[in-house]
Amino acid sequence: MICPMCGRQMRDIGEGNYLCPSCEDVYSDDSYVEGEESLSVYDAAEIWESHGKDEDYMFGYSEDELERALRS
Repeated sequence: MICPMCGRQMRDIGEGNYLCPSCEDVYSDDSYVEGEESLSVYDAAEIWESHGKDEDYMFGYSEDELERALRS
């Protein structure tokens, strides 16, 4: 699972719970839907840029959408 706040890979800590190593937030299977668009394009663009514009950090947005958000 990917953390909806920072975009990092979360760790399975058992019993349907996942820990984000960066945010230190815990998410359960019940409170998290993978693939759900939870970041605004602006937040996603900042994360994407901070990770060297890596395609693994695009959060479902296109490169054009993220570039536009960075320019606004």
